[in-house]
Amino acid sequence: GTSAYEALANGAVDFTLEVSTWEGVEAELKGLKQRSFRYADYGVPDQHTTLIVSSNAFLAANPKAAAAFVQATRAGYAFAVDNAKEAGELLVAANKDTLTNPALIDASLKALNDGHFLKSANGAIGTMDKAKMEAMGGYLFASGILLDGNGKALKEKPDLAAYFTNEFLGA
Repeated sequence: GTSAYEALANGAVDFTLEVSTWEGVEAELKGLKQRSFRYADYGVPDQHTTLIVSSNAFLAANPKAAAAFVQATRAGYAFAVDNAKEAGELLVAANKDTLTNPALIDASLKALNDGHFLKSANGAIGTMDKAKMEAMGGYLFASGILLDGNGKALKEKPDLAAYFTNEFLGA
């Protein structure tokens, strides 16, 4: 784990952010007592946790390459959902020096699948949900977190639909 999680485990700190499908799973496998909470339980809207980000300039200049990349990534996610054990084995084989705990990989993939992080409950992979984006953007705007180029809080809520697209997903 990272030093933040080692500090949590040895009692040097009592709080850190975690990725529940990795550090949370790892703590569980190690038998470490840890509590967590969902931001949504405290008024923060659910958000997309997996994103592919690009610039409009790249997308305009390379639409075929962008679509091919997004579609290949989507196919990889579908494979990981449908063939979790084999996907985990492939991931470990390609990263032998880094991913040295196959049980963690298997348990993490199970958590990703069970939590619908790779494939939504309605079966979608990679689709940005407009309502989810609007809810999070509205929350950030209302909280004064969205800033302009001068570091000042935005006075008008931006058109959040301009910040994401499902255009490159293919069929």
